[in-house]
Amino acid sequence: MALRARTDQVTSWVETPPRSPGLRHWTGALVERMPWLDKLATPLQNWLSKLYGQPKQPSYRVKDALNGVWLGHPLHPALVYIPLGAWTSSLVLDMAWLSEQEDGVARSSDLLMWTGLVGAVGAAITGMTNWVDTNGPERRTGMLHALLNGSVAVLNLTSALLRLTGWRRTAIGLSTTAYAVTIYSAYVGGQLAYSDAIGVNHVAWEHGTDKFVPVMAANDLVPGKLTRVDVAGISAVLLKDGNNISAIAATCSHLGGPLDQGHCEDGIIYCPWHNSGFHLSDGSVANSPAVYAQPTFAVRIRNGKIELRRLEHA
Repeated sequence: MALRARTDQVTSWVETPPRSPGLRHWTGALVERMPWLDKLATPLQNWLSKLYGQPKQPSYRVKDALNGVWLGHPLHPALVYIPLGAWTSSLVLDMAWLSEQEDGVARSSDLLMWTGLVGAVGAAITGMTNWVDTNGPERRTGMLHALLNGSVAVLNLTSALLRLTGWRRTAIGLSTTAYAVTIYSAYVGGQLAYSDAIGVNHVAWEHGTDKFVPVMAANDLVPGKLTRVDVAGISAVLLKDGNNISAIAATCSHLGGPLDQGHCEDGIIYCPWHNSGFHLSDGSVANSPAVYAQPTFAVRIRNGKIELRRLEHA
């Protein structure tokens, strides 16, 4: 009797959705079954990347502003509250109108519907700017989030126009449906932020010490070479320029890239993953997609050893 060989296809853990809770598993499985999202995402990302250009180009300053470099915090989450708050209030007023049918309540609800639509434009633009530097499952999840939000915008815009023509009950039905989609889309957005850690500070959980720690022999540090060292729980990257030694956190605050594998130009160190730039002198952001500054270190040479002490919070 011949035995039939069986080959089981192994799926990478990166593509495997979490087992629990059910909603997270279902959402992850849904994204996994939608490979066509990549066919939409690739040309859109390429177009956005070309539109924003490269660091130091004037057009890239637009990307920096939309990412929130000037704010020191991603701008997208702040703008999201405008449409969510406006549409929630509009829904409450719509329910009140169905009970009393007062003109003032109707006008207030309509005004909030339009306010939400205007706010959604800003949220969409900043969201796409955050998303352009993602890949893999996170990119597909972001694309699903965008498509859901796009359908919400279409439904609410249709609702807003119907309100102008007197079809208020039909308009309320559309906007109520849109609100239900909004809730799930917000859940998908939370998956990106809190589960996939898109937009969070990836240096926040690295600690360090308030005391000087020897990290390497001073004679072993090669001038002009980015060198990674451990400083009692936090990695740092050193660069010697003449008699000056600079030290900032080696884990990129954007998505955790290794800055020591990047390159330095004009006092700015660039991450090899997404080209986030940081000033070596003080760790401040030179260009996005990073918006959080890198922790810096005080440097001294003592007994032939380079010693570092962490200076500030992430």
